[in-house]
Amino acid sequence: MRIRIAVLMLWLLLGRNSRWRRRALEAVLRAADSGAPVALRAAARALKSLGPETVWQTWLEPTVSGVPPQRWTSPLVTELASGATTVPDVLVDAAWSDWHYEHHPELWSLLRGWNRAATMAYPQLRFLSRLALGDDGETSGGETVDARSLARAAARFDHPIGERARETLLTCDDSRAVDLFCATAADADAPHAVEFCRTHHLAPADPAERAVFFLRTGQHEQYRAMDPDGALLTAHYHDAPSEERSALREAMTRLGGIDILRVLAGQRHRDRDVASLNHKERAYLIGQFTRQRDWDQLWPFTVLLPLADAVRVVHSFGDWRPSGADDRRVFETLLAAGPVTKQVRALSTGSPAWDTPHTRIVLRDLDERATDAVDLDFAPDGRGLAFASPGQCAGIVDLDSNTLSRLYHFTGSLTRIAQLGPDSVVVAESGRDRGGHRPGHTRLHYCDSQGRQTLSFGATRVAHVRQLRRTAGDRCFLVLSAQGRVEDGEWTLFTGAADGPLVDTGMFSGRNHPGLTATLDPEGRIVAVLDERTGRVADLADPTAAVTLRNSTAAAGDGMPHVAMSPSLLVRGNHQGRVQVWREPLTSRKAPVSKRLWQHQHQEDRRLIGLSWSPALQRLLALSQRGPAIAVHLPSLKVLGTPAYDDGPVPGTRVPKPIPLGRAVPGARPFMRLSPQGDVLAMGGVLPGHIDLYALSLLTVRPFIGKPMGLMRHKDLTAVITALENPVLDEESRTTLTLLRTCLEHRFRHDVLLGDAQGTAVAVVDNHEIELGW
Repeated sequence: MRIRIAVLMLWLLLGRNSRWRRRALEAVLRAADSGAPVALRAAARALKSLGPETVWQTWLEPTVSGVPPQRWTSPLVTELASGATTVPDVLVDAAWSDWHYEHHPELWSLLRGWNRAATMAYPQLRFLSRLALGDDGETSGGETVDARSLARAAARFDHPIGERARETLLTCDDSRAVDLFCATAADADAPHAVEFCRTHHLAPADPAERAVFFLRTGQHEQYRAMDPDGALLTAHYHDAPSEERSALREAMTRLGGIDILRVLAGQRHRDRDVASLNHKERAYLIGQFTRQRDWDQLWPFTVLLPLADAVRVVHSFGDWRPSGADDRRVFETLLAAGPVTKQVRALSTGSPAWDTPHTRIVLRDLDERATDAVDLDFAPDGRGLAFASPGQCAGIVDLDSNTLSRLYHFTGSLTRIAQLGPDSVVVAESGRDRGGHRPGHTRLHYCDSQGRQTLSFGATRVAHVRQLRRTAGDRCFLVLSAQGRVEDGEWTLFTGAADGPLVDTGMFSGRNHPGLTATLDPEGRIVAVLDERTGRVADLADPTAAVTLRNSTAAAGDGMPHVAMSPSLLVRGNHQGRVQVWREPLTSRKAPVSKRLWQHQHQEDRRLIGLSWSPALQRLLALSQRGPAIAVHLPSLKVLGTPAYDDGPVPGTRVPKPIPLGRAVPGARPFMRLSPQGDVLAMGGVLPGHIDLYALSLLTVRPFIGKPMGLMRHKDLTAVITALENPVLDEESRTTLTLLRTCLEHRFRHDVLLGDAQGTAVAVVDNHEIELGW
């Protein structure tokens, strides 16, 4: 807008909030800044007509190009704002703010001429402005010292306010301001502030703060005189934030002669205190001990580090070896170990990618006739795995050696198998249809080292065996069978044993049930049989006293074919991952709760293909498939509606991420079996002719294996030993866990276990355990 038009518009009787009048005022003020006489006269008239507050507020607002760097030398200011009485508060506050940010002699001259402090709207700025004006302005009468603002101002050696603030600091007798100034001097790497403290003998009032200040500012004689044993430094270090701790470690390095382990770990040097140090503190200690070649201090610290760090650090010792025989043994074991960082990370990650099975059995490598596996079952002790092959044979694999210990041959196709003992199995052999008009008989065979025996179903004509499961007792089992090929035909649940006949439990009385599925509790004593319409639970000691589950009817067309039972829960699920959960199903009459095993959003194509309970993990284990990708889920018991306080040894979120287990070939129909202990997962149908085995007990070491060994407890050592007993553990995991076991057994070698009155084991640890001898 042209200046003459702007001046004319200011004369017009426009509304006070008129957009045109505001634009005209802005144009006049910009022209006045450049010294245009017409604009200066118009601005003077605007001060009278619009008021100083409006004019100067408009002038202070930045333009599109920003705030002019030399605006306080503008002719508009020098001619129209020279008298303190005509200057509004908004202009005074802005001037003090700009001067405090950066000193300009012209601006300071203007402020001295006004002789007015900032307003109460900005308390800190008001204090500093009164401080700058001194006794010549409005500051007479005194005000409470703003300790923080005074300390910050005193630390400014590039601004006039700093000198005035330091003078006040020396005379105000405010210990808090001195403390804050000293903290600024130590933290900000400000040599001028440090020298000022030295010259004027300034230091914090608190003894620990004073000792730390002397240390950090290089006043070593004063520090040693005040804290000869390092107790003050130790006490302060543990309460300091991480940034200050880092600065203290640097200061200790510069000074030297400080018991750094005592400072970092505390007064007693307990192993858990040492192991609780963070990564930077551990690295600092390792670097200091190595630089000083203090191997006697570094070695006991090494066996408290995370395993991967211990393996790395032990290579820095050169020819030095510890004195004790057991220490030397552990030292040499760590020295001989290869890098374990990658393996420890794989074992400790929240969702390990187990794309490669821990053990993969190729059936044709065992016997040419073993073409594939249609069913699997573990031995009672989990050391063997029985398989039924469509190649008219069944066998038992010794998992300790991965060799075939037994192989049985048949004339028909095998459909189901249950392993009853180290060398005994019961096998279902399908009958042949006679011309396609009438189903043939299914035969059941018991096989062991003594030979084969065909078991009789009595008068019942069995056409199809749905399930074979081992139960409690010596070589006992149950058989869920159908009398017709159609899934909704008449079903019968038999119990049997190696030395006796098959017995109809009478749980169904010949009624039709579409798609029955059975499951057993972990002890093999309680059986539950469910279909989409009904569910029944019974103690096998008296199966006729079966109870019917409440609200056991599934949605129409939702067969919910997957079932599993824990000691207290009965769970059945559909292909979409929705489950029903009954708590104490044999005795409780409560309705089930409905839950989801995974978030349904973006998971519509994920299908549940198996459920089982893992005693080792104390978790329900669910197997899912999404396209070719297979994954295992370990949902928290809370997601099943169970208020469990101890959710097992595998922590996780309510709906944890699936653990990937590799990919199935197109057209495959994967299935799963879990070992009796729940520590080995066997999968068939993923790759033709192969059985994949996964060591689930590795998940029990996941929460702690990446932590410092000094933080591990006896229960962690027990978990490591248990995991090492897993027969399908891969060699890399076994090597890493064996190394960890060696270190933990060395650490706990002096522990004594005593029994209390209730028979509970109590650990009594002597000084070798809790005192490291520093």
